[in-house]
Amino acid sequence: MTPRRKPKHHPSRFTLMLRWGGGFLLVVLVIAVWLVSNSRASTPREAPEAQRILEVQGEMPFQIMIPAYLPNTFLREQVGIDINQQGPGGEPLAQLSYRTKRGVTLHIKEWVPIDPAKEILAGSRPVETRWGRAWFLRQGEGLMAIWVDIGPTRASIFTANQQELSKEELLAIAESMGPASNSQVFSFLLEPPEIRQVEPPPPLEIPVDADGVQRVDLIVTPGGYSPLRFSVQKGVPVALTFRQLGRVGCGNELNLPNGSGDTLSLRLETASDSQTVNFTPNETGDYEFFCPHLMYRGIMTVRE
Repeated sequence: MTPRRKPKHHPSRFTLMLRWGGGFLLVVLVIAVWLVSNSRASTPREAPEAQRILEVQGEMPFQIMIPAYLPNTFLREQVGIDINQQGPGGEPLAQLSYRTKRGVTLHIKEWVPIDPAKEILAGSRPVETRWGRAWFLRQGEGLMAIWVDIGPTRASIFTANQQELSKEELLAIAESMGPASNSQVFSFLLEPPEIRQVEPPPPLEIPVDADGVQRVDLIVTPGGYSPLRFSVQKGVPVALTFRQLGRVGCGNELNLPNGSGDTLSLRLETASDSQTVNFTPNETGDYEFFCPHLMYRGIMTVRE
């Protein structure tokens, strides 16, 4: 006797509607959660570190600034605040340190330079920002930094890990800086601007004095050489005086190719010491002068 097959069970139209409706509601719920999260991320809000910074603001002679834009991998509420440091010329300095869960750190140092023209980010190139000209530095796969002047205050924004931040994001952070006292807001969705590189300034032309000598006063500061680039005339004697201003580390030693096939070496024994060297450049071209560790660099141009 052939066994009877059980009839196939077909879900009712009501059951199908429930299943379809449940799936639809799940999709709607996912979209709603995404929209709420996206809205919360893009809506400007008061920065969580603002109050902590305002608590120490009274001890500083300038307004401490914080970035409106900061990638959401950084834990803003856990920012490190240090107001016991000094700037390159001994000025009061505030440092903010933002970290990610992976331990990557972004530092922001702020101070009011005594002489802005003499503090230069060694090895950097000029870029344009909303604040005007700034200085951008990139060293291999490690250090990346930007110096920007916002009114009288100078901000140095840097990280030792370029894999966590792009140069465009670093510039976006610099362009979004503002005082914590304004209840500075922040957003995770700010579109990073494009780095706009500009041509470096022309070298300072050294004149020939009444004695027929080109006299150069070369000063090394914690921020680099001043002048950073200078130009002298071929075949005319040069008298270069080397001195330092502030703590410069290895910057107290100078190696100077003189355009005659030789490299002159000068060393300052004390902070008040100065050394003068005389030479006559005989070959045109650009000659890079530097400290022993290549932390400080400048260019001497020998022209016709």
